[in-house]
Amino acid sequence: MNPRLLVVTPTLGVSRHLDATVASVAAQPLRIAHVLSAPASRIVDLRQRYPNAFVIRDGGPVGGIYGALNAALLQDQPPWDWFTYINDDDVLQPGFTAVARRHFARPNPEPVTYGRVEQIDEDGVHTGFVTTERNPRRFGALLQQGISPLMQQGMLFRRDCVERLSGFDPSYRLCADLDFWLRASTGGWRFRFYPAVVASFRLRAGQLSGDTQRTLREQREIVSRLFSRRLPAWRLRLARWQYRLANLPLYLERIRRHGLVTSYEMLEQAR
Repeated sequence: MNPRLLVVTPTLGVSRHLDATVASVAAQPLRIAHVLSAPASRIVDLRQRYPNAFVIRDGGPVGGIYGALNAALLQDQPPWDWFTYINDDDVLQPGFTAVARRHFARPNPEPVTYGRVEQIDEDGVHTGFVTTERNPRRFGALLQQGISPLMQQGMLFRRDCVERLSGFDPSYRLCADLDFWLRASTGGWRFRFYPAVVASFRLRAGQLSGDTQRTLREQREIVSRLFSRRLPAWRLRLARWQYRLANLPLYLERIRRHGLVTSYEMLEQAR
């Protein structure tokens, strides 16, 4: 099986890290069509800079990042079987290919996959790892406690799942990716975790995710809508401690490198 992958990068075309993002996608030895979804004024320049990528017009400033993703998903070309997206300051790692090949070799691969995500600084230097929940059945219990169980970098979605979800909701400026994959999870689409580093998330000044107050507000609204019934207290406590224990080495690395700070505080400091 040799599926076709659609990788979308929403971009304004001005990120100094875009070269690294494009190079990281091109380095994956997979059947990949890389689409840059950008403002109309940047299309000619981006097509000249990246002749091997597809450059399309985004959804305009009102749609933001998620409107740009929707614009790519609405295109008839290029053909694809699986979808992911990577921001124009993040990068895919070799583990992405390893996970994709391992997953596609399964007799009935789950419609959604995800792996581990590294954190890097402005210069691409490793600063830690994002804590991740390995068991999709615990997503709801963690989210009801304000714990985000994964990051979207390097996730893969099968085409039928993407089409059923009908794209991203651009009314969420920062958390439409959470809304997207959580609708897949609560809708019964199966997830599989692989313990490989699939992507790097860059902590940098000025990034949108640095607005942690809005992030938390949108996250709470999404969780309350998709998980209307509060889980029992014992399930919440159990899920939290299982998550903490599984990610203990990552917490210890964060403390060693950055002190007693949360992931949200790291985002705020980068901003």
